Amino acid sequence: MLDADDRDLLSACFEARLRQREMLPLIAAAMGVPEPQVFYEWAIRRCSQDEIPNTPWLLQFHGLECDLRNRDDGRFIRYDFGPRGSVDCVTPYGVLQFIMTSKAPWREFPSLRKRFADREPPYDYLSGDLAKITSAWERLERVGCFAPADPALVALEAQHTVVMPDRSRRVSLPTGTSDEMWMDVAVAALPVLTPRAEELIDSPPHPPR
Repeated sequence: MLDADDRDLLSACFEARLRQREMLPLIAAAMGVPEPQVFYEWAIRRCSQDEIPNTPWLLQFHGLECDLRNRDDGRFIRYDFGPRGSVDCVTPYGVLQFIMTSKAPWREFPSLRKRFADREPPYDYLSGDLAKITSAWERLERVGCFAPADPALVALEAQHTVVMPDRSRRVSLPTGTSDEMWMDVAVAALPVLTPRAEELIDSPPHPPR
């Protein structure tokens, strides 16, 4: 069981995932690729797409992620892509940025914005305090709300990882491993919401601690 505050955070995770799924078709159409290929089009081929034509949405690809920002109202989604181009992963920083900027027609989280802000309003996607959300996120982890996106790929990476003398880690997948598989392995440990999280979101909250 969760208290009301942590249940609000879990609700925000589900809402962020919903909006990630909702917006993916627009990104895919702008890039001219099927939805599961958006991740690979960026991560492997490094597309130069920086906006969704005829909309206020701007794209910024970086690392293995993508930021989607509405230049008119400030709404913001960070895509932490999962294996096979999935968009179900939720990360503390990504959910924090979503919370700080979400507004109609999306669900708003005013109490969470106030709780996690590192400055006075008006808020934007850089107004959240990662340390504040991390402590709450860890409580959700302890009750089983998150799991690795693909445990089998996490295990595969572990089998092919060598710890070097300087304690760095080197992954050497078998010769012939496709670029897509390399990308899938790289993001396999990112968290996704579990059936347990769905159970908890439907349960009455505990009184605040």
